[in-house]
Amino acid sequence: MNQKIFSIILISIFIIACNGITGKKDENKNQTVILAAIGILQNRTINTASAVNTINFNITAGTQDAACATTMTNTVGLASSSSMVDLRLYVHDVKLVSTSGAKVDFEITTDNLWQLAKGSNSFGSYSGVALLDFENGAGGCVGGTAEMNKSIRGTSPVGDYTGIEFKVGVPFNLNHLQSATAAAPLNIPAMYWAWNSGYKFAKIEYSSNATSSSANRFHLGSGSCTGNTAGPNNACGLPNIPTIELKKSAGNFDSNK
Repeated sequence: MNQKIFSIILISIFIIACNGITGKKDENKNQTVILAAIGILQNRTINTASAVNTINFNITAGTQDAACATTMTNTVGLASSSSMVDLRLYVHDVKLVSTSGAKVDFEITTDNLWQLAKGSNSFGSYSGVALLDFENGAGGCVGGTAEMNKSIRGTSPVGDYTGIEFKVGVPFNLNHLQSATAAAPLNIPAMYWAWNSGYKFAKIEYSSNATSSSANRFHLGSGSCTGNTAGPNNACGLPNIPTIELKKSAGNFDSNK
């Protein structure tokens, strides 16, 4: 069996709009920034006996890769001198879309750093979850981490695939844990609010003058959650977990090659 690498380009992450998604806006900022995705799927084959697949992500602002040391220019909705301060997001419930339209699970594996495989706890079963981290603590991203992660690893059945689907956020049965005792990648304080609100599903911060002190901050997460410190009792009134589906513009993924 061959390893398949599916590259995903997420375009225009910095879109000023609301579009029915309610997130928490820190620092009383006026902008509401949501995740918008347009996908280009590419495929290449590596000769290996492993069935492990890798899905690579890239995020751009306009035509530029989002990076801590890059000034973003000619990007709709942003000042010409804007720069990234932080950009991290959780993804889960990843599925590959076959030529027939059927969706099969992409099983995320545990690596004790960026990924946690599916499992169950006292609140029920949950899908695998991964943290994508596009900041490296350099430039305007002071306060971040040097480590980065732009891919997720897992297994999937052999087949012909034309697209991928995933959810932005943390599965409900993992979203109301204590980050201090949670397994990686749910143990990062910078991506956590409180046991009731849960995690910051997407942390998008950028500055118009290359200083983190004046950053525009948008943190997407669940709202209107009720429960107790032992965990969630009911689904959150505002789950705020968008589903992103990306399709290959032409041709298929041939997992038999």
